[in-house]
Amino acid sequence: MSLPELNILFSAAGRRVSLLRHFRRTLDALGVRGEILAADAGRSAPAARVADRAIQVPRVSAPDYIDRMLAVCAEHRVGMLFPLIDTDLLLLAQNRERFAAVGTRVVVSSEASVALSFDKRLTEAFFRAHGIDTPAVLDEQALDTHADFPVLIKPWDGSCGVGVTRIRNAEELQFFRRYIPHAMVQELVNGEEFTCDVLAGLDGRVRCVVPRKRLEIRGGEVSKGLTVKDPAIMAAAQRVVECLPGAMGCITVQCFRQGDGRLRFIEINPRFGGGFPLALHAGADFPRWLIQEHLGLPVGSAMADWQDDLAMLRYDDEILVAGSEIR
Repeated sequence: MSLPELNILFSAAGRRVSLLRHFRRTLDALGVRGEILAADAGRSAPAARVADRAIQVPRVSAPDYIDRMLAVCAEHRVGMLFPLIDTDLLLLAQNRERFAAVGTRVVVSSEASVALSFDKRLTEAFFRAHGIDTPAVLDEQALDTHADFPVLIKPWDGSCGVGVTRIRNAEELQFFRRYIPHAMVQELVNGEEFTCDVLAGLDGRVRCVVPRKRLEIRGGEVSKGLTVKDPAIMAAAQRVVECLPGAMGCITVQCFRQGDGRLRFIEINPRFGGGFPLALHAGADFPRWLIQEHLGLPVGSAMADWQDDLAMLRYDDEILVAGSEIR
């Protein structure tokens, strides 16, 4: 019997070395013939060095980005395409059918879900529409009567924690509302912060939820984390994703657990998060399960059997190449 074949492409592969290496090992373990391809706008992306094939593409903002990605998928017979940064999620979701026409499944949620995840104003409205507890957005009128500082200010179209600022008084608020583009102001929430990795299968059904307590953050990405098998958090995060239209693939949902146990949800990111390797090493093998589902192979049933109280301590590593290879 011939082995199944599958080539997998990652857009904006960047620094996602651990994730790409695991996909490579997964293809081998499943006996699937295929390549891991890394697309990036630059030649110096570390993940491109561990992929089977590195492909330089235009920046997401370039007018020919989608056409180039389509050409790559057609040329290399790409079966699955995983976007890894926020900026191309919407473009790829909007062009899902064009990729399907060349035989590529774009593993990303629907255009509607991506849009509401990217715009934090829409995220807050989504939470409220579905009765999901979330910090209040303070508009001009609310700010005039809101006497409780500190508050939080952030760009409604921001990513990776850029521009998120704690505001202590009215003077700081006045300054940062001018300084931060597309600023929105929210009630400040304190407590333990969690990122939940949620797997929505290719059919949209939620299969697995892994809460990760964020112990230390660096550059907007978790550097130290801990798996926490908390039924209340798991059930609440599952409901968030079940309310999303056309959910698919790995979706990260962020929330705070306050001292009284109250859960306040703040963000949705419909892609593999930077801290996903913790859930993966705990036993939540989203890559394997998605590949199996795509190929029509039996998918394991022990998706809740992941390791509780597993800590991840991240560190920097290096890949050394000749300078001529990145110019």
